[in-house]
Amino acid sequence: MASWKGKTRGGLLGYKIFVFILRNLGLRAAYTLLIFVSFYFLLFAPTSTKAIYSFFRKRLEKGRIKSCWAIYRTYFSFGQALIDRTAVLAGQKDKFTYDFDGEHHIRTIAEEGNGGVLISFHGGNWSMAGSMLEDNIGSSARINIVMLEAEHLKIKSFLERIQVKQAANIIGIGDDFSHIIKMGIALRDGELLCMHGDRFLPGAETVEVDFLGAKAHLPAGPFQLITRMNVPYSIVFAFKESTSHYHYYSTPPFKDAVSAQAAAQYFATNVEEKIKKYPYQWYNFYDFWAIPEITNAPSSRRKRTRTKKKEASNE
Repeated sequence: MASWKGKTRGGLLGYKIFVFILRNLGLRAAYTLLIFVSFYFLLFAPTSTKAIYSFFRKRLEKGRIKSCWAIYRTYFSFGQALIDRTAVLAGQKDKFTYDFDGEHHIRTIAEEGNGGVLISFHGGNWSMAGSMLEDNIGSSARINIVMLEAEHLKIKSFLERIQVKQAANIIGIGDDFSHIIKMGIALRDGELLCMHGDRFLPGAETVEVDFLGAKAHLPAGPFQLITRMNVPYSIVFAFKESTSHYHYYSTPPFKDAVSAQAAAQYFATNVEEKIKKYPYQWYNFYDFWAIPEITNAPSSRRKRTRTKKKEASNE
């Protein structure tokens, strides 16, 4: 089955190329280049192309022609998100305008001083949402962005090359689990943690939710953290609505979660709502509904998982 491998698209060379275009030719010129880049992925990225087609065809019930066109639109939208992310990281934040819905929810969490978690997903523009948070909430509470250590190092290298200082504090997820201690300390100090809640590495513990008409699995870690630390959490989004305009959303705080599953279902329900509104801005390039492999579970649990997979294949 196709699954996420812990890597995001967009290498350092790609960032450097687009920084050069942004600084010398402007935003629209960078978007023009995307016309050709999007066709390249359409032709030479079969796994992600299949996943996008399946999402529009099976989950959104679009026709074959519309689903095929949606593949290109998704790649193009993803490219725009990467370019906009690059522009923001390169200090060109003033190229964009914003609308805000629910910003006060985040401010309330920050001002209460008890810590909180902000969760997003691989859709819209997470970097843009983070930039908005730093501008509007940063004075109320320290913001920590949680990401894979490899991704952190890639961004750090990029920023050093273009001589831009990184504003937010980064907590890198590594193999030594020190990030868990750092996250706990940050929450006890009344700080905010920002992280994704939609992807996990093979073998990681997951929680099952209802999502777009079927069962799907989310990483258990973020939602277990919320439950164990008993902190409020909000879901944040930033979606592109025109060439240079973004719409920021944050949900009312979810408090006193009785279980990780309840917290995860709140996330899934809100993400589903936004995906239906902005379908081309969900950047999912693998089978999101596949039953995950469980490599660190007791043999009886692995057996049940294999049975479920067999039943699913016979449906």
